[in-house]
Amino acid sequence: IYITGKQAGETSLYAVDGNDKILLSRKITVSHNLSRLRAMLNDFLPDSAIDVRSLDGAIILSGSVRTASDSEDARQIASRMVKDPANLLNKLSITAPNQVNLRVRIAEVSRSVIKEFGINWTTMFKSGGFLFGLATGAPFLAGATAFQAAERASAITRPNGANTLSSSFVNQNVDVNGLIDAMDDEGLVTILAEPNLTAISGETATFLAGGEFPIIVPDDGKVTIEFKQFGVSLAFTPTLLGGKRINLKVRPEVSQLSAAGAVSIQGFSIPSLTTRRAETTVELGSGQSFAIAGLIQNNINSNVDKFPGLGDVPMLGSLFRSNKFQRSETELVIIVTPYIVRPVSSRKLVTPIEGLTPPNDVDRILHGRTHRPSIGRTAKGPHGRGAAGLTGPVGFVLD
Repeated sequence: IYITGKQAGETSLYAVDGNDKILLSRKITVSHNLSRLRAMLNDFLPDSAIDVRSLDGAIILSGSVRTASDSEDARQIASRMVKDPANLLNKLSITAPNQVNLRVRIAEVSRSVIKEFGINWTTMFKSGGFLFGLATGAPFLAGATAFQAAERASAITRPNGANTLSSSFVNQNVDVNGLIDAMDDEGLVTILAEPNLTAISGETATFLAGGEFPIIVPDDGKVTIEFKQFGVSLAFTPTLLGGKRINLKVRPEVSQLSAAGAVSIQGFSIPSLTTRRAETTVELGSGQSFAIAGLIQNNINSNVDKFPGLGDVPMLGSLFRSNKFQRSETELVIIVTPYIVRPVSSRKLVTPIEGLTPPNDVDRILHGRTHRPSIGRTAKGPHGRGAAGLTGPVGFVLD
């Protein structure tokens, strides 16, 4: 009798004679070629301790491997021995730390320079029933008509954000008003965000420090409210590789509300968002840093308003011109640093409020303190020869 197995499983063999008397009874088991699979796993993953078993047509992997990538490699090798992926059970455990702490530093410096200088004229000449006028520059006479000398003091309107120098000359036939507006403004804005987040290898973690603002959305004559997030957000997916290498998919974002570009819907003003965002995949070692995004932007705007003809006259043309110069510079950099970390005892961690003590009346009234200078629980540091103790939580728990 020759028996050929077609797939993994169990069956029973009975041999009977002409009177149906059982001459032979055997239980036959057809299993996977586990010896070949073990040899392949030992060749590709020599530092792992993997046990392979076959049960009811399925392959079970158990034991331990160093990293998540080794576990995935073992699964792919064993999957070639089964037709249905559901018949492969991966029970491998990872011995190395499988948690990653990500520190992202987002630094931005924005500098702006605005300069304005202009000469504005409003001149009226009257002779009998004839009236002649000339006006240049910004409208600085609000609601005043010619020859209303009594209202002249309240008629001059200062241009927004400008420093002004004005003068007037009025008699029965001549009304001359001059106004010089000038502005020199410099601004500097810095933004620094340092979000930190920890996740298990292969899992995605998200973080948001900010808020949500409502957006009005018209829908068939009705109004619905949707919320849009803003602030400092971070999403990343780490994958531990061999040799303490980390494959990192990261998406940091910094956004803030802005009046520029705001829209109005049914009488409601909806602000816009100024957003700095980056999304990329990099490979780093634990504790190494990488600049994943950078921006250097320089915008220059220069405008000249002049009276046609008179503004082109040499020397005297400056009396009929106004100019505005605006320059903005922005520099942005995003740096990421991943760390392979292990959990620690809660007694070794200190929160920011543990060293905070409310002030008593003496500290509050006499010293003007908002808190009492005290020290909470401390973390132990090196105390060898020439070494001083470290106060507070210091550094990371690295592998």
